[in-house]
Amino acid sequence: AAVVCIGEGAGGALRGYRHGTRMVALTPPRASSSSSSSSPSVGIFYATGTGNTKRVANSLKVHLGTLADEPQPISASNARDFEPYDAIIFGAPSYLWEKHRVSALDYDTIEPPFENLRDLEGTKVAVFGVGDQSEYPKNFCDAVGILHEHFSVRGAEMVGMTENEGYEFKRSRALKQGKLCGLALDFENAGDEVAGRVEAWAEQLKREFG
Repeated sequence: AAVVCIGEGAGGALRGYRHGTRMVALTPPRASSSSSSSSPSVGIFYATGTGNTKRVANSLKVHLGTLADEPQPISASNARDFEPYDAIIFGAPSYLWEKHRVSALDYDTIEPPFENLRDLEGTKVAVFGVGDQSEYPKNFCDAVGILHEHFSVRGAEMVGMTENEGYEFKRSRALKQGKLCGLALDFENAGDEVAGRVEAWAEQLKREFG
């Protein structure tokens, strides 16, 4: 199963954000969808505080096209909602994370079923997150690393690793063996890079999801 967690669903798509005095396009216009009898194979789920992860989720949906279902807020989801998908993308903001919990912001609602703690075996999972490497240089996008660890324990095949290039943080739980274990985005300090990083990651996921 595949799940992506970010952004708003159809009808409420946020197609850009304000960076200083400029509006930066994030989500390209949706192409009209062709009719298809097959269901989307990729799920997208997100948690958001400011709306940035929702924007990214919507953009991923557009880039993935008919492969992906409409993004859903994790707060309105549970582990059973992951079952229809072959691959899943999860998105999270960078704050309100506690040491001994998956998340203090919505993600504690999707613990695995008691009778099957490795419920995501056979499912590919990718994670993205939003952070501020200037304000929080010692835990930039820690949520990406926390989710990566959580879903690995649940048996998921983790994909979506990215190069640790073009960043200026000191430490991050998302950094594993010299690479980032997902897509790390910084709207505050690298807003001009967000759209390009999202598009490139979507293309990478198309290949890795198979």
